[in-house]
Amino acid sequence: MQKKSLLVIILITFAVISVSVFLFSENGFNKNENINTNSVKSEIKDTTQPSDFFENHYKALVVDSHNDFPYQVFKRGADFCKGGDWLHSGLPKFKKGGVDIQIFSLWIPKEHFNRSKEFVLDRIEEMEKFQKECSDEYEIAYSYDDIMRITGQNKFCSLFGIEGGTAIGKDLNNINLFYEKGVRYIGLTWNNSNNIGTSSADESKGKKGGLTEFGRNVVKRMNEVGMIIDVSHLGEDSFWDVIEITEDPIIASHSNCYTLNPHHRNLTDEQIKAIAKNGGVIMVNFYDEFLSSTKRTGKSNAKAKYGNKIDELWKLSGGNLIEFNREREKFLNEVTPSDVVTIETIIEHIDYIKNLVGVDYIGLGSDFDGGIDAPFDLYDATCYPLLSQKLYEHDYTVTEINKILGLNFLRVFKQVCG
Repeated sequence: MQKKSLLVIILITFAVISVSVFLFSENGFNKNENINTNSVKSEIKDTTQPSDFFENHYKALVVDSHNDFPYQVFKRGADFCKGGDWLHSGLPKFKKGGVDIQIFSLWIPKEHFNRSKEFVLDRIEEMEKFQKECSDEYEIAYSYDDIMRITGQNKFCSLFGIEGGTAIGKDLNNINLFYEKGVRYIGLTWNNSNNIGTSSADESKGKKGGLTEFGRNVVKRMNEVGMIIDVSHLGEDSFWDVIEITEDPIIASHSNCYTLNPHHRNLTDEQIKAIAKNGGVIMVNFYDEFLSSTKRTGKSNAKAKYGNKIDELWKLSGGNLIEFNREREKFLNEVTPSDVVTIETIIEHIDYIKNLVGVDYIGLGSDFDGGIDAPFDLYDATCYPLLSQKLYEHDYTVTEINKILGLNFLRVFKQVCG
């Protein structure tokens, strides 16, 4: 009897010890165990990581390198300070979209080629008038320090870029004149070839030539005065001449990837690599025709189809930009069709450049208000937060997104323009 009692006590003691070891090791905490804290952290949700990027977007410096609003002022009497529902942009939409710095493109229509310089100067003068009308919210910058000061005051900041070297005419001194007026980049050609070089449109039709002797001197003068060379619209022959001559980083102010969509306006892999090696930036364009060879959005974007619903979401938010964007994103995720160009299409181009040369050479150059059909869910300048959010969902880091939103372009601007 005593032996049986002793055996029972031993078995019970062994069971208690076994259970204790089990509870305080694998499923509990064994203070003697050498725990891999990294492994533990990876299984616990990081509460410091924000669930979305919207708040970060409005803290970031957001730059767009190409917008044709000045032409809308000339052609249709657009009011920059008041904006308008029919426009892609305007001051109210820039503020709603968290855009801090816009380089306005000064595009010259063919019917004004014979007075290109005067046409450009007139467009600058019109934007200067708007600066006076809403001076508490908008200021034109001339230097990197100006940009930092203006954005530090929570004001919208703009600069100018000329789309098409016809404005230079045959006089290199016009480059200096434009610089004094606030122009900080010039696209050497538009779709037409000119005194400077051949365009991508003409080269795609068989025309060859590259930069002229005058064009080579244009590149050198722009380097001298501190003006960025823009190679969007430029033919490949001319492009490689620029790469050979320039001593400064260059930009493609509104171009995409030829490999993803073989349009003459897009850049080949070799061109992208050359811009990266040069220290420049490729600013991704929002035009559906340059983004995809198989899909189109046309005029049937989310705003056109669901404008009333989007306006309702804005009213329900009470003007809270973060809440508005969260609800707008949820809604657009539900209604965006699969057979149109979307933000995801833009990210395909961003991904491609990143994988080819790295994230340090990517920026945004929308081409808004330049007659483009924008992606379904990136229908105007209020939608930049949605692009930031999609990048975040694609596992881009905060640092990478901030670079794409503006820091990459500002690096080049500071280096070239000062």
